[in-house]
Amino acid sequence: MSLTLKEENFVVIDVGSSTTRAGMGMHDTNKTPSIMVNMSDFNNPLKNDAIVSWEDLEACWSHILFKELGIKKSRNEHAVLLSVPTQWSKFEHERIAQIFFEHFNVPGIYIAPQPLLALYGCGSQSGVVVDIGHGSTQINVVIDSLVQPQATISVPVGGEHFDEHLLRLMKNDAALVQQFQNTPDVPLDVEFAHFVKEQPGVCHVYVGYDASSIEKQNNADMIENAAAAATEEAIEDDVVTTEKEDENNVAEIPETVEVEYKGHKYTVGRYRHQVYDPLFDLALVGQNGLNLIDAMRLGVSHCEPPEMRPKLWESVALCGGGSLMTGLQPRIKAQVGRLLPCSDNIGDAQPRQVGFLRIPDYFTVLKDRKFQNLCTWLGGEIVAKLVFIDAKNYVSKVDYNEGGPSVVHTLL
Repeated sequence: MSLTLKEENFVVIDVGSSTTRAGMGMHDTNKTPSIMVNMSDFNNPLKNDAIVSWEDLEACWSHILFKELGIKKSRNEHAVLLSVPTQWSKFEHERIAQIFFEHFNVPGIYIAPQPLLALYGCGSQSGVVVDIGHGSTQINVVIDSLVQPQATISVPVGGEHFDEHLLRLMKNDAALVQQFQNTPDVPLDVEFAHFVKEQPGVCHVYVGYDASSIEKQNNADMIENAAAAATEEAIEDDVVTTEKEDENNVAEIPETVEVEYKGHKYTVGRYRHQVYDPLFDLALVGQNGLNLIDAMRLGVSHCEPPEMRPKLWESVALCGGGSLMTGLQPRIKAQVGRLLPCSDNIGDAQPRQVGFLRIPDYFTVLKDRKFQNLCTWLGGEIVAKLVFIDAKNYVSKVDYNEGGPSVVHTLL
C-alpha cells in the first residue's frame, strides 16, 4: 500500500546546466524557489543539458535534499518532481529512478519535461518554448500537453557565448581598455562581461539592430524601431505583456553607461546592446547551424496539422536564465514577422501575429517580469500539487520495488 503524501512534503527540483532550483511544500505555489544551487559548485555535471558526470549530479541532488531541505533519509516522506530536458533518454530516466529510490529513499517520483512545465507555468497547454540556457538554446513545440520530439531543435548558443562575445567587443573599446590598465588589480575578463550583461537596465536588444553598422546617427532610428515594434505588440485580449514593459524600458537608453565593479567605475559603450547578436548570427561566436529564428520556424513547420501552426506562433514562451533581456521579445517578433507568410483571409491557416506567454496575474508574486524565467519552476509546482495526491499518477516506492527502474516508462 502506498504512503499517503502530504502537500507540505512535496519537493520540486528544476535541473539546469548553470543553476538548479528547488523547494519544498506545494500548499502555496505562488512563491520563488527557496534553493538556488550553482552547478559549478558540483563540477558542472551538465554540459548543454547533457549529463557528463552522474556522480557529481547525484551529489548535487543529495545536497539539496538532505542538507538544504533537511530531509531525513531513513524516514523520507518527501515525493520529488524532477524537471528534466527533453533530450534525456530512457536510460537516464531509469538511472534517475534508481538514484532517488535506492540512494535517497524517496516514497515517489515524477519526471516531467521542462518545456511542458514552462507552458503550464504560463497557463497554456500548447506553444513554442524557447529555453535560453547557459551553453545552448533549446526550441521545443508542445501541442495539447504533448511535446513534439520531431520539432525539438538545439541552437548551439547560450549565456556563456553572450559573455564571450561581449568581452570581445569590450576589448575593442580603447577607452575601456585604458580604464582597466589604470586599475591593474582588476582584469578585463569574461567575469566582468558577465557582470555587465546581468546588470538590470544596462544591456538591451534592439529591433533591427545591425551588428555591422553602429554609426551614431542610426542610434535614434534603432530606438524608435524598437519602441514601434513593442507598441504593435498590443494583444487583443487586453493582457499586459512583458513586451509593453520592454517598450517603456527602451524609451530612454543612454549611449554609454557607467558600472561599478570591484570598487572601481568603468564606462561601457553602446556595443553592449550587441550582446545577444550571436543568437541571431551564430558566426559571430564561431558556431554553425540554424539561428534562433530559423530554428523556431523549422520547429513549427514540423508540426501537424498545419491548422495548428498559427496558434503556436501566438503562444511563444521564453524561459531560461537568458530570457529576461529587455527588447528580446520585440526583436523576435520583428524578425519572425518578416519571414512568415501573411494573408488577409481570416480563414487561412496562417499566423497573423507573434504573441508571447507570461505567468498569469493571479500569481501575484511570480507575475513580476523579473520572475518570468521561473515559469518552468512554477509549472513544476502546479504539476506536483496535482500528481502526488494519487498514487496512480506517479512512480511509488512500491511500483519501483515490483517493476525495477524500467517502471518509469510505464507510469510516466
